[in-house]
Amino acid sequence: MTQPKNADSTDFELIENDDQLEKLTSQLKTASVVALDTEADSFHHYRPQVCLIQVSFDEKTAIVDPLAAINIAPFLKELSKKELIIHDAGYDLRMLKAGFGFKPKNGVFDTMLAAALAGLPNVGLSALLEVVAGIKAAKHNQRADWSKRPLSAHLLQYAAEDTIFLAQIRKYLEAKLRKLGRSDWHTESCRQAVAAADIDKEPTDPDSEWRIKGTGTLSFKVMAFVREVWYWREAIAQKTNIAPFMICRNADIIKLADWAARKKTPIDSARHLPFRPHISNQKALLAAVQTAQKLTPQQWPGPRKSDPSKRLSKTIRNTVNDLKAECEKIADELPLSMQWIASRAALTRIVVDNAATTEQIQKKKILLRWQANLIFPAIQKILSGTG
Repeated sequence: MTQPKNADSTDFELIENDDQLEKLTSQLKTASVVALDTEADSFHHYRPQVCLIQVSFDEKTAIVDPLAAINIAPFLKELSKKELIIHDAGYDLRMLKAGFGFKPKNGVFDTMLAAALAGLPNVGLSALLEVVAGIKAAKHNQRADWSKRPLSAHLLQYAAEDTIFLAQIRKYLEAKLRKLGRSDWHTESCRQAVAAADIDKEPTDPDSEWRIKGTGTLSFKVMAFVREVWYWREAIAQKTNIAPFMICRNADIIKLADWAARKKTPIDSARHLPFRPHISNQKALLAAVQTAQKLTPQQWPGPRKSDPSKRLSKTIRNTVNDLKAECEKIADELPLSMQWIASRAALTRIVVDNAATTEQIQKKKILLRWQANLIFPAIQKILSGTG
């Protein structure tokens, strides 16, 4: 393997007009497999969008700019017909579906899942690039604002590297999976990842969406201020399309809520607030704090509502612990991280539903077939009472 290096001469074409895109789409017709990646601006904006689409096929790499004035539909229609190589396919497919209604029709090879099922300790693309291609990627570029134009040559090079080596990485991982006898595991896992990306996100729970990290131990009075300030921040983020943390960090919300809850007199000026946002938002923030200050104890939020069906008896919890311990023995023998085999939530469902056969587990869509088959000895031992 070559020594790690920083690639600075990746050949690619930047597609910014319809003539270029039509030519690329025509070239795409002869390809059977395409490496795909996207860059989005989710770190910087409230409503993320796909800002770049990178493809590599037949020794060619192109970066399509969907923010340019181009008709991208024919290109995406052709792309959907190809077998795709994607690293961590779920995110890219969700973004492409949300932005363009894109759905792959000919299968996906997810290199992250392949690395995980091959037992590699680090499944990140940067790690795979270094191991397989000797490329040391600059991780700080992951938080770049990809919506800004023009993009620097450095960022475009970074984006191109995300697909140009994916076919090489796939070949490396396919060999490992075949040697371990886990190719079928990967195929099934990829199908599940594609299907999951096609499921619309469930609506958020109004009683939970504002409960940021750190509110679990707060008094109900303080939480009333957290709730009002959180909704203030949410309104500003929606209006300006700015990421919420850039308006006010969670730590600032909690600090402000704790300070306001201690005040004995009405808060009548934004100048008194321990956190002061941009002047254009101060009046609305003051109004939110004043609203919380006027609430009665009966109007304060209570503890998070719990689902009665999720309240487990001590016997159930102990059985889940026993099943998890047996599954971990199986994982250690492979070796494979438990996170790729079965979550605690999945094991809990198996115990609660008494899903003692692989058929029952798959019918209830608790685990994939290979996962259920793998841990079946543990399930049989624990649920049959022989453990």
